[in-house]
Amino acid sequence: MKTIMLVDDDPHMIRALTDHIDWSSLGLRIAGTASSGTDALELFRHVQPDLVMTDVYLPGMTGLEITQTLRRDHPHLPIIILSGYDEFENARAAMRWGVNHFLLKPAEVEEIEAVLREVLLELDVRERHERLERTYRQEIGRVLPYLRKQILHELLTTRYRQDELSPERMDYVGLRRPEHVRAVSLQLNRPEFLTRMKERDWQLLRYGAADIIRETVQTFVHTMAGGQIEVLDYSDRVFVLVLLEDEHVTEPLEPLLQRMIDQVFTYLKMEMSAGIGTRKAHLCELMDSYLESREALEAAEFQGGSRVYCYEASGWTEPSAPDYSLYLQQWNEAWADMRPDLAEEVWQRIRALVEEGGGTSIQDVQVVAVSLFDTLIHSWNRRYPRLDPPLAMSEFLKGIQLKYTLPDLICWIDGIIQCWLEQTRKETAEKKNNKLVARVKQYVEEHYAEEISFEAIARGLYVHPKYLSQLFKRVTGENFVSYLNKYRIQRAMELLKSGHYMVYEVSEMTGFRNATYFSQVFKMLTGKSPSEVS
Repeated sequence: MKTIMLVDDDPHMIRALTDHIDWSSLGLRIAGTASSGTDALELFRHVQPDLVMTDVYLPGMTGLEITQTLRRDHPHLPIIILSGYDEFENARAAMRWGVNHFLLKPAEVEEIEAVLREVLLELDVRERHERLERTYRQEIGRVLPYLRKQILHELLTTRYRQDELSPERMDYVGLRRPEHVRAVSLQLNRPEFLTRMKERDWQLLRYGAADIIRETVQTFVHTMAGGQIEVLDYSDRVFVLVLLEDEHVTEPLEPLLQRMIDQVFTYLKMEMSAGIGTRKAHLCELMDSYLESREALEAAEFQGGSRVYCYEASGWTEPSAPDYSLYLQQWNEAWADMRPDLAEEVWQRIRALVEEGGGTSIQDVQVVAVSLFDTLIHSWNRRYPRLDPPLAMSEFLKGIQLKYTLPDLICWIDGIIQCWLEQTRKETAEKKNNKLVARVKQYVEEHYAEEISFEAIARGLYVHPKYLSQLFKRVTGENFVSYLNKYRIQRAMELLKSGHYMVYEVSEMTGFRNATYFSQVFKMLTGKSPSEVS
């Protein structure tokens, strides 16, 4: 229940207010009464009421002077002036000191009670607002980091415009406005031994990796002179570092990431690889740096984990003008070499150019389509002279004349090319793929005791390392590094079981860099230490 202090030098007025106002129904209680200004101030300090109702003319000090004095320390205290004189200057002075309720004597009981209800409602609204402010200040420390990470997570997957990332929004969530921004992807390798673990155990390892990452980041932030690094828990196996950097930040990033990788391996016996995207000029370009970091990580599939990989831009550039000649040449070369994957990639580039408005008319696209199909027919007849092609030239020419809109034409051509690619792959893929993979496995069997370079194997087979890596994983179900480690550990187990060699000797005989690393990999893949097997 709220309290009120009454101030009036007329005892009859005090008695009338006390007896005739229904204080309990208003939720009010009279905390005390005073008959002079000085008494009123002393009583206020003693009882600290929620409201004050005062006359204007009082002995020693006027009600307006009381209001002025109380306002200095209690700017939001509700004060009601109840005066027997209808003087404009009194009302204006009261308003100047924040008094919005000025009643004239004699006032009706209903009028006084209505004013009191209005004042109590205003007081309740202000108290609610203050409680909301207090709660907001308490919660904002917990909510803002969540909002900051949510915005950064969206920036990794959604392309924003610069005007959608206003300085006010960035300042509110605690994001600096850097001169450069870049992304780093950290990918955990969950090998076969760990896949058999219970989900709880795996999540415990993830938590440990996240803790190592954050601790290492904290040490690096101090060297950035105002820079900022945010750690995002992106997926089950991937963490992303978002770096907001100024121009003068020259501290190399690779040693920091390698330290993270080494600590994760040392303490958790788990491999982690890092891919670094290039620096960008604005937060709205963070998505591009992130995609670059993921592309850089693809190298870990054939070069090995526990390493840092930097993105290197591709040499491919789109033609600036709608000229299909370069694409058609690449299309012919792809089929001459019987590389359906490359042919499909070229077709998708042609299709994208057409759909972006590269073709000036449907007739232009028809000419391109005829050229594409002519290459398909000649390639098929040269490669499989005894087999009928999936579609004859006569049927193709009839069909192309029935396509009256560009979307229908593109969809129809795409269907033909996809069917052709499928038939070609069925005829060539199994034999070629198995042969290449068999050559890689043979190389491992013959050279597992040596230092093996996957790029050197790919060069020896005259294929691109990335293509060979993807092929090896598609055929065997695992990447090259995993296969190599498993093969070496398998041979190591045979040597250890023979009882003729020490652990360090087996390490050297199976191509590992040192005995410690050998023991870590052995334990990671088998769940046992080498000494338990020997």
